[in-house]
Amino acid sequence: MDAEAARSLFDANAAGYDRVNTLISVGLDARWRRWVARRAVTRPGARVLDAFAGTGLVGVECAVLGAEVTLADASPRMLARASAHAAERGVEVCEIVTDLTAEVLPLEPGSFDAVTLSFGIRYLDEPAGVLRRLGSLLAPGGRLVVLEFVRPTAGPVTAAASLYFFRLLPRIASRLAGRAELYGYLVTSVDRVGHVRDLEHLLVSAGYGVTERRTFGFGLVAGLVCHPRA
Repeated sequence: MDAEAARSLFDANAAGYDRVNTLISVGLDARWRRWVARRAVTRPGARVLDAFAGTGLVGVECAVLGAEVTLADASPRMLARASAHAAERGVEVCEIVTDLTAEVLPLEPGSFDAVTLSFGIRYLDEPAGVLRRLGSLLAPGGRLVVLEFVRPTAGPVTAAASLYFFRLLPRIASRLAGRAELYGYLVTSVDRVGHVRDLEHLLVSAGYGVTERRTFGFGLVAGLVCHPRA
């Protein structure tokens, strides 16, 4: 799916996006976002870029912790939802409608202490290149915090979780949101990421060292803290 098609798809689903995600994750998505925010905000006033921010829930969590947050996404309707979330939590964020897959980014190199990237890698056609460009935005000592769906490792519990995520989720989401395309795309795109070890390999190939790795949701979600290698 090209960038314009993806933007249109997310614009069309912006209104019900958060509600459905909370339902299909049984409310665990809020806990995952807080994990990302705590890893990204290492001090009050830290400058954080929430890349491919969507409805901005990760960035808003960072702002609640005292960060100066920039939300960047190609979908204006998603960012409109992000603005509403920030107002609800009583924080301020800066919003930029932009395509972060572009070769030249409209952001100053070295201008952020942390970049967060939640559930966005699997949609990228050239993830290594995008990850390298995001790394250029980090100040010395900065970090990239990633949250992404992955293929879980084998086991009876993860088998049940996989059945839910890969088979039942698109049907449930279709009934709840009335749009099967987005959630079908979500599920099929996980194959592009693979297992958590594949995600870590991608980050290493893009010039990062992984300093923390954790899985959530019976192995369906991976969280990684990374630093650009010198």
